[in-house]
Amino acid sequence: MEGSIVSRKQLPRATEMHVAAHETRPRMRRPLREPMDTQAPIHQLLTTIARRKWFLLAMVALGGVLAGLAGLAVPVGYEASTQVILDAPSRNGPAGAEPASEMLDASIDDNITMLLSQGNLRRVMAALRKTEAGSTAEQGDAGTGNSRPNPARGDRPNLRSFADGLLGGILPQSKPDAADAAELKALRKGMRVGQELRSRVISIGFTDPDPARAAMVANTFAQSYIDDLAKRRQAADRVELTSIVAALPGVQRDLAAATDRLEKYRLSHGAIDQGAADNAAKETAELSQQISLSKADLSATESRLRRIQELRKEGASVASLAQAIGSPVLAELAARQANDAADKNLRDAINREIEQATARIAAEASIYRAQIAALESRKDVLDAVVADTAGRLSGLRALEPQVSILTQRYNQLLTQQQELIRRIATPSAGVSVLSAAWPPTNPKTLSPIFLIPPGMVVFGLLGGVFVVIRNRLDQTLRGEAETEAALGVPCLGLIPQAPTMHAKRLKQLVLAQQRSRYSRAVTSLLIAAAPKQAGDRSSHVILVTSSVQDDGKTELAWSLALAATRLGGRVLFLDLDRTGARLTNEFLDEFKALKPHFFFGDYVSERCALRDAIAGMPEIGIDFMALAPSEDLLALLSTADSSLFTDELHSIYSVVIINGPVGLGGPEAGLLTGWADAVLFAVRWGRTRRSMARGVLETLASDASVSVPVGSVLTQVNLKKHASYQFGDSADLLLEEPS
Repeated sequence: MEGSIVSRKQLPRATEMHVAAHETRPRMRRPLREPMDTQAPIHQLLTTIARRKWFLLAMVALGGVLAGLAGLAVPVGYEASTQVILDAPSRNGPAGAEPASEMLDASIDDNITMLLSQGNLRRVMAALRKTEAGSTAEQGDAGTGNSRPNPARGDRPNLRSFADGLLGGILPQSKPDAADAAELKALRKGMRVGQELRSRVISIGFTDPDPARAAMVANTFAQSYIDDLAKRRQAADRVELTSIVAALPGVQRDLAAATDRLEKYRLSHGAIDQGAADNAAKETAELSQQISLSKADLSATESRLRRIQELRKEGASVASLAQAIGSPVLAELAARQANDAADKNLRDAINREIEQATARIAAEASIYRAQIAALESRKDVLDAVVADTAGRLSGLRALEPQVSILTQRYNQLLTQQQELIRRIATPSAGVSVLSAAWPPTNPKTLSPIFLIPPGMVVFGLLGGVFVVIRNRLDQTLRGEAETEAALGVPCLGLIPQAPTMHAKRLKQLVLAQQRSRYSRAVTSLLIAAAPKQAGDRSSHVILVTSSVQDDGKTELAWSLALAATRLGGRVLFLDLDRTGARLTNEFLDEFKALKPHFFFGDYVSERCALRDAIAGMPEIGIDFMALAPSEDLLALLSTADSSLFTDELHSIYSVVIINGPVGLGGPEAGLLTGWADAVLFAVRWGRTRRSMARGVLETLASDASVSVPVGSVLTQVNLKKHASYQFGDSADLLLEEPS
């Protein structure tokens, strides 16, 4: 007879505890395996790329297509180039002028800057408008039958892009200079100006969809700059010529007056011997130099004599005196005195040598003084001669340079006048066209075919970076090893994903197709959680819970219950989860189970016996007990003694599967751990976040009153995708077909 209320009240617990010690499979107690992060980074990268190869191939193809479309969207551009050459810089400048190479570099920089200046661009724009307007008028005069546009104008009139034209049509009055600004922008964008190597040649290029227009714009650009530069130089020459013409009469009058003064002075003062005056001045300079040298020698001699006298007063050593006098004899006597200081004759010889040397130096100073006096006397005589000659030559020397300077200035002005007249008659810009532009035949822009490989490479790299970043930011769980490392509990297995999950299909997968991957995975999981060895009649209560309902908890619980029927013995499915009623209702409706009159709450509250709270499913061999919709599970679990009921369940059923509530729903799942011999925590493959699963597991561990082994299970695993991760876990065994 199944258990009753009376038996639970009167039988001692000791007689009911023949299954109190339920040994758990050692696998649930084993140490956690090493995480798979020990793989080499290059191996992880290659695995990630191989797993996402179709996405990367799609990105590569997309990059090629977009690059090709972009290449087709960009208009074909033709570049025409005009070459201009600068005149060679002048080499006959002043002595301090910079070298010709530096002058050339400066001239090149100046011309390039002026070519790209805003003023030159506006002049080119005006010249282009006149040229295009003239071409349009010629076409109109030729007849109205030919209405084709002028090929020199290109596909974009007035150098205006489509976007600029559209903006000008929308706001025609708000910005009157918008058309000019757009035209200048287009002209500047298509223009290229640069020096050819290190030569005097400057290349002017313009890019346009129309080859004829490109050549026309380049030639107009160069010719407009040359003409404007020539006009500027001609205007400057005319201004300079005007100033020279105005200055010539005054210079001529000054020259005539200076010439008259010079002639009058010569008549009044007679002839002057210029050679004698020059000789006297030269001799005076030489005497001054000799006097300076003699005074320097005298000063050095007197300083030397004073130094010797100071050393003698201070009582300096003989060696110091010998060094100051510069006498080798005295130095030798000083060395001898150092060896024999008591020799009186030696001291007398030293004193005599010092006196003689001092006398010689004094005599030398006297000679210098006499020499200086004689030279100064001669110099005074020459100074008197030079002063007399200079007085007579001063007037002449003052007038001659004036005449020479005015003559040179007058001749220079006449030369400049003639040169300016010639330059005004034939103006030159200093720059000339070396090679005019011709319509190009080969486009400058690359063919769209050449853009496809770079586009494919760039999008392939972007796809690879996206895949790697997405893989790094992925917080879901997929492999057994990373699940164990993230949750801190063993991962007992993986449950493959089933095409459809309903009661009849689930029964067929587990019981009818026993060699299928799903059946093998569920059976292996059941054996790992509740093994039934030969001769062992112990029963097992397994609690199945998860973080949220979508983790496949209910499907896992029913699969374990179906697999438990293959082990023999009775199986009880205890449904305490109200959120997963769809699959449970399908089992009740499909296998003709009669609904019981009592529920789990009545059984726990001892209002009925166990047999009155269960419903049998003979077709699948499972007994069913559920929680009433109006019952409070938390109140029932907090007041009931779990050992009284688990002992009865152990005595009747071989396997009891408890479909517990989800962990995020409240503390009920934690209280149910005291009812179970093992807890299976369902984690949906590639969906459940590891932070949420870890938090729920910590709540279960803190609410558990006894130490109950907990294991995780990965549910709804896509085996083909899982194999691409190369985790090397039990999923590889499931992929192998049994022989």
